Amino acid sequence: MKKYFLVQLKRMLRIVPPIVLVAALLFGCVIIAYGAMKNLEEDSGKTTKFQVGVVGTAGDSYLQLGLKALESLDSSRFVIELAEMEESDAEAAMRRGDISAFIVIPDGFLDAAFRGEIIPLKFVCSSTSLSLVTMLKDELTRVVETLLLEAQKGSYGAWGAMEENGLNGNQVLNDISIEYAEFVFDRSNVYRPSRLTVFDGLGMDGYLISGFCVILFMLICLTFAPVMIHRDHALSRMLCTHRRPVSLQVFFDFIAYFLGLLCVIGIVLLGAVVLAGYRVTMQAALQGLTVVFSLGAMSFLMYEIASDLISGVLLQFFVILALCFVSGCLYPITFFPDAVQKLSVFLPTGLARMQLADSILQISSFGTTAALLGYGSLFIVGSMLVRKIKVVGVRG
Repeated sequence: MKKYFLVQLKRMLRIVPPIVLVAALLFGCVIIAYGAMKNLEEDSGKTTKFQVGVVGTAGDSYLQLGLKALESLDSSRFVIELAEMEESDAEAAMRRGDISAFIVIPDGFLDAAFRGEIIPLKFVCSSTSLSLVTMLKDELTRVVETLLLEAQKGSYGAWGAMEENGLNGNQVLNDISIEYAEFVFDRSNVYRPSRLTVFDGLGMDGYLISGFCVILFMLICLTFAPVMIHRDHALSRMLCTHRRPVSLQVFFDFIAYFLGLLCVIGIVLLGAVVLAGYRVTMQAALQGLTVVFSLGAMSFLMYEIASDLISGVLLQFFVILALCFVSGCLYPITFFPDAVQKLSVFLPTGLARMQLADSILQISSFGTTAALLGYGSLFIVGSMLVRKIKVVGVRG
């Protein structure tokens, strides 16, 4: 079996140079995709005002006064721009994407507010901006229902108590109104916004690097398809007749494939590290090694399952696409439902992304490492079973 292993290893090393060129091209594509995602994230982080339409204020001087106060005094003016318009114009503007949402103030809203009642406002938004405008709606609702309503009830209560005791409350109520307005228009002092990390303790830069590295590793595995897919198993049958078990053949095949894969990935990443000026620690290298082992074993199993080149490439491609998407390698996992986030933790690609995130943070997780090694071992055993079924089926 020593000669068999050396033959397989020579086959792998012979195709390393062209695969390195293809891997470098794939790496360039990944860098371009990373740059596009990074620019998108930076653009979204800029202080761009959200356009919100307001309908139903044109004929009321009090509402006009309130809008002017919001536009000039309230802290929301730094992120929200209010625009008065008709309802039909607001609908058309939202369809064009000129505004994120619009609010319709119904007739009699102000009269009802003077009586201590709140008539529901009509809040219209598109499905694409639902999360943003829902947050905005909640903020506006808290302002109107809590601050305005409760303060107004308190003012009426104080007025009634003063009248019952024969006191002139005009000046007092004026002072209360001024203090209340200052409180409402200074809501920025009540809270302090902070930017959380995306996932796994990383910012967007580190998250994209860990996710795109998983994609790059899987695509490099795909480039080995021409030499990895067996069209027949004549050699395996012959070795079996000489008492060379299938399991041992598969083991040596995988070792040769793993070394060739490690050689390609090492050359590409070494070049990237040198160009970027990063320093790779031994811990990060070992964590990356477990990732390559697990993903390589999964790719090796898919090659054993495939019966021809086309089916092997298609199988690898669609599995890569599905697993990387669900694992959050293509898009931040925090944007997915909770069920998908929990599922990604149990997928090999999800574990690989988490392991690379740990290597960036220079921390180690025994559970993630053990799970990746377990997945890799399971994939190798599965490859042995598939090869044995195919060889026995051909023989028998």
